Amino acid sequence: MNHPTGTNRVPESPDTPLVSAIPDLWFELPPGFTEFDLAEDAEARMLRMAESVEAVFSSATPTQRFSLVVSGEYILQTMIAAGAEHISSCLLRMPEDELSQGTLCVIIERPDVGPQNQDRQGTARRTAAQWRELYPDAEIGLVMLPYGISALCIRDQRLDVPGAFFGLDAPLPSTVRQAQFCVPLRTGPGSALFVFMTEDLRHWTDHLEVFSLIMKSVSTDEPQTEQAPVAGRTEGPE
Repeated sequence: MNHPTGTNRVPESPDTPLVSAIPDLWFELPPGFTEFDLAEDAEARMLRMAESVEAVFSSATPTQRFSLVVSGEYILQTMIAAGAEHISSCLLRMPEDELSQGTLCVIIERPDVGPQNQDRQGTARRTAAQWRELYPDAEIGLVMLPYGISALCIRDQRLDVPGAFFGLDAPLPSTVRQAQFCVPLRTGPGSALFVFMTEDLRHWTDHLEVFSLIMKSVSTDEPQTEQAPVAGRTEGPE
């Protein structure tokens, strides 16, 4: 797919002015990803998503395209409610010419109080230990990224998509697989939580490879690219 590469900097603090702010970190989106405007009207966004899906996957049935757009919007709304700073979606064409969608979300988690210089290794280890208690069936470990140490969790979760989206009274169950990296920040206390999820469990390995590329791009240095707009440090989504 011919989407431009996206480069994003994650806001450090909602109280930091845009002009003088220095981003905590940068990351790059590979081709196939489209960043969402979190302030966009939901109805307009769904119409645009439907047009995009129909143009890219013209061979898909109307039911497949409708399900893709509706479930994607539900996941998007869930992440916005959780305080996401960045959300983007990828539409990948698999070897069998099947459509496959994944969603990336980035949330900045900061404690109200804490030391300016955190023990990043200790933070990652504590996060991994907490995840083991919360998700005993998940794959959990520590990973060394170019940016630094990170806790990793891969798990399946069940979602009940409201049936109203499909004109039904009862919710529709859906299983989503997600990988999440908790990356302790170099710039002070707190972490960046990168979450990637998809309902396409059959092509999970392909999606995980793409997500790994994104995580390897996380850096304190601004990428030298002019291919896509940059999200600045503001008080809300641009």
